[in-house]
Amino acid sequence: MQKIFSLLLILVSTIPATAQLPVKNEPRHHNIFENNYVRILDVHFLPGDTTLYHLHNTPSVFINFTRTLVGSQLKDQQPGKSEFSVVGSISYDELSTPRWHRVWNDDSTSYHVMDIELIAGNPSGQQQLLTALSLKLLDNKPLANIYQLQLKKGEKITLPATTTGYLLISIGDALVNISCKNKVDYRVMKAGHFNWMTGGDEFSITKESGGDSRFALIQLK
Repeated sequence: MQKIFSLLLILVSTIPATAQLPVKNEPRHHNIFENNYVRILDVHFLPGDTTLYHLHNTPSVFINFTRTLVGSQLKDQQPGKSEFSVVGSISYDELSTPRWHRVWNDDSTSYHVMDIELIAGNPSGQQQLLTALSLKLLDNKPLANIYQLQLKKGEKITLPATTTGYLLISIGDALVNISCKNKVDYRVMKAGHFNWMTGGDEFSITKESGGDSRFALIQLK
């Protein structure tokens, strides 16, 4: 009888943890790409909409694409003050303390943000920091180096081969070509469009036309 009672206590104690909804399963967080290194969750919600309570517990890079008044609330706490998101902001969160919260749109326009989870668990090795003038290093973290990339018309950047790969995300409109092994891929990119560049190859990115274009560049480790 004592063993049965102890087992019931163990089962009950696990209920709160299993009841937490992983962010990848929250309906407004759309998993648009996943490999051994990253999981890209593209998030859109309309004015007045609220997410379900969901759990973030994986190191992540967050990119905002709209200026939207957004509020949030940690589970079992009072709501925070709504604040405007900043277009083009790129931020890293280790999430060593898991965040269980919900988010809502307090604005009259849609909210667009991307949550890029770094899911490798452990780095496969160190990668040399990139030093091109068009790059600004934002964070040097165990699983990735995170940069802001700004390219002018006709400007080119070459990314050396790595064992892992790169993820390029456009902050706004951009016409670029991405070349590798004499193969050129012309891309008309909008906010949130991305390109995964596999490990083992050198890549070049050239801005084709128009004004300056901004990107987030993640160099995986």
